[in-house]
Amino acid sequence: MDIKINEKLARLRTENELTQEEAANHLGITKAAVSKWECGQSMPDISLLPAIADLYSTSIDDLFGRVQELDKESINAAYQTALALLGEDYDVGLDYVRKQVRENWTCCELLRMMGAALFAQIPRISGFNGGSLEDESLQCADEAERIIRRVIELSSSEAGVSVELPSLVRILLWTGREREAEKLLDGYERKEPSLQAALLAQLHREAGRNEEALIVLQRALFISLLEAQSTMAAMVPMVEESRLVELANLAASLQPDKTFASIFPTLMPTIRLQQAKNLVRTAPTDEIFSALDAFADALDGACDAISNPVNPGIFDKVEDMLWDEADDATSRTRSEGVAELRTAYVSALESDGLWDSLRDDGRFCQAIARISDSPEARR
Repeated sequence: MDIKINEKLARLRTENELTQEEAANHLGITKAAVSKWECGQSMPDISLLPAIADLYSTSIDDLFGRVQELDKESINAAYQTALALLGEDYDVGLDYVRKQVRENWTCCELLRMMGAALFAQIPRISGFNGGSLEDESLQCADEAERIIRRVIELSSSEAGVSVELPSLVRILLWTGREREAEKLLDGYERKEPSLQAALLAQLHREAGRNEEALIVLQRALFISLLEAQSTMAAMVPMVEESRLVELANLAASLQPDKTFASIFPTLMPTIRLQQAKNLVRTAPTDEIFSALDAFADALDGACDAISNPVNPGIFDKVEDMLWDEADDATSRTRSEGVAELRTAYVSALESDGLWDSLRDDGRFCQAIARISDSPEARR
């Protein structure tokens, strides 16, 4: 028996928290048979392979180290189907996701999309209480975590792993595993700039491979912009007012138009809302409502960028990192995302006691109405 297969069987059993005797009972065989498989002394009977794969929530391909990849079109179609089914009937959608995961356990990109589809459902289903989970939301988080961890296992680069970390960390926090989240993130903090992309591009250029050099640099630039904007968004609630103004100016310079706003559409609304909140207890009401208007303007711009994104021309060599061309399903998903974003902001304003002193002012109701609807709906 191939040593890799026997090690994999032992690892899968351990990960599923089963003893050899429990695994044997599930499969209707003896404990000795399981022991011989894991010691490399014998091979499972071919008729048992489907049952073994099901028991360990994996695939027969994965048991034998066979890597399966799907084309991008098939992956996108599966993702859109998963989103639609999860939105219409959660149980049906979950069964579909499980089937896709089981049949494509070695396809990293398909698993990434299935994990993203499940992760997006967690706040929407019963049992989600903001900072904690129970019932369906906890079950959904467990499923998403298993898939995300598998994607990290399959990812061949640090960049691939880092894409999954935010979702996994959020699940760990929701389920009360803060220490595990801290341990997971330990070592990811960068303390100095990375010049690897520039050096690699220089090597490509000196060898006459300008196209390859541009691809490396464009990818590095895109990632740097995304990191910068996401970092600024995280800083917003932590900085004092004077620093928040500086942050707003920097954010505006990094997304001077709709093209660059589409890289991180929610950055400016996040900043503008915080600026409005900072004024509530100290500023005249006219100034507060002016700040709320600025927030609503920023939100309109963000929603427009999400609904009708325009890819920056400077990233023409790395189109795989940009917004896809919109088919009907994609457009529908974007519209749903915009509606949910507006609903989330309205809910936050209506439930936050900070705004209580302004609720009787008609301008506050007007602000809520404006935040709720798109510019087109107001005409």
